[in-house]
Formats: sequence, C-alpha cells, structure tokens
Amino acid sequence: MNYQEAIEKLKNSQLSPGDLSEIRMTLSAEYATRSEDLAQILVQKAQEWLVEREKRKSDKSTDQWWNASPGGKQEVLLRFRLKGLEKVISAIKTRLEVMMGESRSSY
Repeated sequence: MNYQEAIEKLKNSQLSPGDLSEIRMTLSAEYATRSEDLAQILVQKAQEWLVEREKRKSDKSTDQWWNASPGGKQEVLLRFRLKGLEKVISAIKTRLEVMMGESRSSY
C-alpha cells in the first residue's frame, strides 16, 4: 500500500483496528522517508545558502532566493506533507483508542 492508497482507505469509516494499524504503519514509513528527504534538502540548503549569501546584501534576500529555488520549494512541500502525516497518524491513534474503549464498553 502506498500513501495515496492509505489516504483513500481512510475515507472508509468502517475500518477495522487491524486496517487502521496497517495504514498507520504505512504512513509512519512515509513520514520517515519524507523526513530523510527533508534532511537532505536542509544539508543542501546549508551549503547553497552560504555561497549565495556572499552575493546578496542581506539574510532576508538570501532566504527569499532559497524559497524561490527548486530546493526551497521542495522544502516547503515536504514540511507541509510531514505536518499532514502527523495529523493523520494522530487521528488514527485517537480512533484506535476510541475503538479500544468501545470494545471495553467504556463509551
């Protein structure tokens, strides 16, 4: 199962705890992969930013240059993807906790 398939499966409100657990594992693996991608971009940013800073008048100008570069755009996309993954993983955790409570007749 890939990221898109996991998100599509989550649209079904009748998933079993096993299904939710599998999706959570898939999304956690996606999170780990995207975190590695972001780490590589941040290393690239550190290298390129220093070189570019020497050509510019200010840090802000250099930051704007970075944000407009392909690496900067990828950084922004990855940060938003990671934030979304965090929210979905957290929601799955909450749903599993509710299901556990329901199974014990706590709700």
